[in-house]
Amino acid sequence: MEHGPTTWILSLPFLPHDPHFVHVNAAVLVFIGIVIFSVAANLSLRRRRAAQVIPDGKVSFLNIADAMVEGVYGFITDTTGKHGEKYVPFIGSLFFFILFSNFLGLIPYSSAPTSNVNTTFALGIAAFIYYNILGIVEHGPVGYMKHFLMGMGPAGILVALLEIVSHAVRPLSLGIRLFVNMHVDHEVVFSFQNLFAWLLPVPLLIFGIVVCTIQAFVFATLTAVYVQMATEHDH
Repeated sequence: MEHGPTTWILSLPFLPHDPHFVHVNAAVLVFIGIVIFSVAANLSLRRRRAAQVIPDGKVSFLNIADAMVEGVYGFITDTTGKHGEKYVPFIGSLFFFILFSNFLGLIPYSSAPTSNVNTTFALGIAAFIYYNILGIVEHGPVGYMKHFLMGMGPAGILVALLEIVSHAVRPLSLGIRLFVNMHVDHEVVFSFQNLFAWLLPVPLLIFGIVVCTIQAFVFATLTAVYVQMATEHDH
């Protein structure tokens, strides 16, 4: 949700103070946060590599980071198949960017990049380009186009046309789904916080965290499914 010039996102140094760029500032902030998170996790892992071969069972930054990365790795490889490991960096990056962007929107007087349609459409287009490039690399340009025929040969031309239309609207559907869900979620949370500031903030924030996580998971899962469909071979 955009809060206009009152949001602290527009007061960040070295970034635009124009309300039209609030989602850009927020996206930069999320990117910096992900870099810091990644560097801190790597440094922690290097310092405690020997001790962390077997988890110590304690709640720590490293254990939390390890659980998050392992969970993301698991659902991506489970969705994309035995060669899914090579898709983890891109799809995992999408997941964490969307997740942290969604969480940023829950902070009072903040703004989520994913509450802006420009950001969500950009993410949808990035996913669209990514899985189509993978499909072309896997099958070759001609083979990838034949992939749309669903193994039906010339009889599948109509099916191929429908498939092409379906593919063309995927960036739009991905972007709209994420934008609408996050915009509505943050609007509802902050509206009730303003009305019942001392009664409902904690349950609403918990609800917001759940919704933010689910939406990041849905976007990443759909991207993984599209990758699996683009790269699979007919048997």
